[in-house]
Order: sequence, then structure tokens, then C-alpha cells
Amino acid sequence: MGKRDETKPRSYKYSFRLNEEQNLQFGRMLTEAGSEENRSRFIARRIFGEAFTVVRRDPSKTEFVARLNDFYYQFQRIGNNYNQVVKAINTHFLSATIPRQIAALEQRTSELKALSVEILDLAKRLAKQW
Repeated sequence: MGKRDETKPRSYKYSFRLNEEQNLQFGRMLTEAGSEENRSRFIARRIFGEAFTVVRRDPSKTEFVARLNDFYYQFQRIGNNYNQVVKAINTHFLSATIPRQIAALEQRTSELKALSVEILDLAKRLAKQW
């Protein structure tokens, strides 16, 4: 996208009319090309034979990416909580009980690590399928 190239200003404007059937077909073409928001660019590219890309969005992929993002943010929150727990252990527990608390925390961390590896593997497998 970016800024418009002002060295080649677009100073010519054309208009045309479509009947109902043509308008429906034009709307389908715009939708297929993903250019509903910029009709002028779509028309110019079609007239001059420039390449344009058709982007198709799959709702299931969008939902999957949203869920992966949710997992990512949950891991961030868990990391913050982890730091708070370590600080609380160091501040409030006696020297004799700290190793037990840290061991329990390490066990939960290893479980979390295994889960994150499983999620990443699943994401990679799905990315190969798409």
C-alpha cells in the first residue's frame, strides 16, 4: 500500500453504468478478489491486465490463529505469575522450606513446557496442511 506516488498523478476519471445482472457479477468479482474497499484499483488492474491477488479467508484458520494468540497471552501471564511466586517464596518462606517450594514449582513448569511443545507441534502440523 503506502503513500500514493505523486510524480504520476491520476487526473483522468471515467464512469460507466451497469445493468442489474452486470452489477451482481461485478460485486462477485470484487468479493472474490478481496477488493470491496478499493473498486478503482480493481478496475484499473483488470483493464490493464496487471496481476492482482485473490485472498480467501477460511474462518476455521482465523479461529485457530486467534486461539494460538490466546495461548501465547496465557503463557505471558503465567510467566508473570511465575516471577511473582518466586519472589513470594524468597520473601516469605524459611530457608528450610524454599527447596520444597521451588521443586513443586519446577514440576509444574516442566508440565507447562510439555504442553507448550505439544501446542507448537500441533500448530506446525496444521500449517503444513494449509
